Amino acid sequence: MKLPLLFLFCFLFCLAPVGLNAQSAPVQDSVPVAPAPVKKKFLPVPKKSLMWAIIPGGGQVYNRRYWKVPLVYAAIGGLVYAIDFNQTRYRSLKKALELKLLDLPHEYTGTRIDNERSLRTLRDDFDKNTQLSYIGMVLVYALQGVEAYTDAHLMNFDIGEDLSLQVQPHLELNPATQSLAPGLGLRLRFSK
Repeated sequence: MKLPLLFLFCFLFCLAPVGLNAQSAPVQDSVPVAPAPVKKKFLPVPKKSLMWAIIPGGGQVYNRRYWKVPLVYAAIGGLVYAIDFNQTRYRSLKKALELKLLDLPHEYTGTRIDNERSLRTLRDDFDKNTQLSYIGMVLVYALQGVEAYTDAHLMNFDIGEDLSLQVQPHLELNPATQSLAPGLGLRLRFSK
């Protein structure tokens, strides 16, 4: 007895979404509906994208590639940290070397780097790393601008199915020997 009730419930449930109209409006009374406006796809201007890239991540925001902005700021933040770390160590070692040359106690007194040669070598290494970090900062800043410019160009790139390269076996007649020579044929197909 429960099974037919279940079937009836399922049947009514399936009919529920179907709209049943008791009356239909006459065709003459219908008002023409204007078609919905079609949204055009956003195509950024590459030069504007490059101008927005003056602000780090601005070109990516202009191109509506929001997911790239945290990557830009992570790279810049990492390099700012590297600059700060190396510059702090450089200043510490520079001061220690100056005090060592005057035979005064310094931060590294009694450690295994408490000699003039080690202090000078480490100081120079941290100075070099600071300079490389500044170069990296300039490169990341330039790279985010180039990436935004290139991305704006490639948004207009045709990636339709009509672009294809087909590699096919090919037989060609050799006129001198009147024989067939096997080879490969390349066929490029462009859209109209």
